[in-house]
Amino acid sequence: MTDLQASLLDWYGQNKRDLPWRRRGDPYAVWVSEIMLQQTTVKAVVPFYERWMARFPTLESLAEAEESEALSLWQGLGYYRRCRMLLVGARQAAAEGVPESAEGWRGIPGVGRYTAGAISSIAQGQPAALVDGNVARVYARLTADSSAGPGLERAAWAWAEENVCAEHPGDWSQALMELGATVCLPKSPRCGECPWREPCLARQRGLQAQIPAPKAKPEWIRLKHVAVVPWHGGRIGLRQTPRGGWWQGMWEAPRAAADAPDELVARLLAEPHLRAAKGFSHVVTRHKIQVAVWLAPLAEPWPELAWVSGEEAAKRAMPAPARRAVRAALELLGPLPGFGE
Repeated sequence: MTDLQASLLDWYGQNKRDLPWRRRGDPYAVWVSEIMLQQTTVKAVVPFYERWMARFPTLESLAEAEESEALSLWQGLGYYRRCRMLLVGARQAAAEGVPESAEGWRGIPGVGRYTAGAISSIAQGQPAALVDGNVARVYARLTADSSAGPGLERAAWAWAEENVCAEHPGDWSQALMELGATVCLPKSPRCGECPWREPCLARQRGLQAQIPAPKAKPEWIRLKHVAVVPWHGGRIGLRQTPRGGWWQGMWEAPRAAADAPDELVARLLAEPHLRAAKGFSHVVTRHKIQVAVWLAPLAEPWPELAWVSGEEAAKRAMPAPARRAVRAALELLGPLPGFGE
């Protein structure tokens, strides 16, 4: 073990956070946590993780689940493809056996290079490397690597593979991520608390604010959508999002592009008692979407819609903007019992 490794592991032993997936540490628990943590903060993930594990405590219990129930528990985390791929992967692992190496985990749907390294090192004690945004930032500052994008990622992976701690691979992986998450922050790093402050070349050269090089800002795609909330007899009309679109298979009030509404949305917009509700903005990856919301009281329930009470709607897998649209429309009538915040 090198001095660099020993100093970080000692720091980690004294400063690691108490996180629910660390208390279990088995492959399934680590897998679920790593998938949930993609594009999401630890603080936001913890309640979702605990609720998920209470319902699906084992790989086998998830493998037997219906997609609709898994999506229902996932709603609020966003990026729902992660949930679908986790379910597909769980079914494959349950049928074929849990992989025992990073290479084996790469054969599971939805498990990429980083996640494979995390599971195999943390849960299975395999000397596997991993690089996420935190590790890449730690590497860049430690070595004063000013590259960005794919170049930085390649270099960080090469460094991580050369510096795997074979004696304690799981703690090493978690220590690297912990250092980036709690000390080597993107802005205002806490260099005085860092176990690597002395060998860190960026600190020595006063380049902490410049390294890593900032990512290019995304070019936003701006869209306008319209959501129409059908209402009849104290119930709302929902439909499933078609396959191939955002939130596929989940439930929502009819929604479409404002300049190209489908036949159902166009019919709802032509209803005589249509009422405008408060719209809102929503971001999906690089898309900024302005959503106009309408309430459409109907004389009769339309058969192409699923008519549900507030309690039933609350149990359906609905993406956050769909729930927001329903709430906005119902503000015109008062709250729908069972469909709270």
